[in-house]
Amino acid sequence: MYVCRKCKEEIKVLGKFVRCTKCGSRVLYKKRQSVAKEVSSD
Repeated sequence: MYVCRKCKEEIKVLGKFVRCTKCGSRVLYKKRQSVAKEVSSD
């Protein structure tokens, strides 16, 4: 899942052409999880 930088539309990329379907922008950010990971330092 990606998010368009220009119009903030969520986009699911299915092919090799990456472009926003709403505004046509090709600048997309990969959507990240909102939960932080914990790592033990043992």
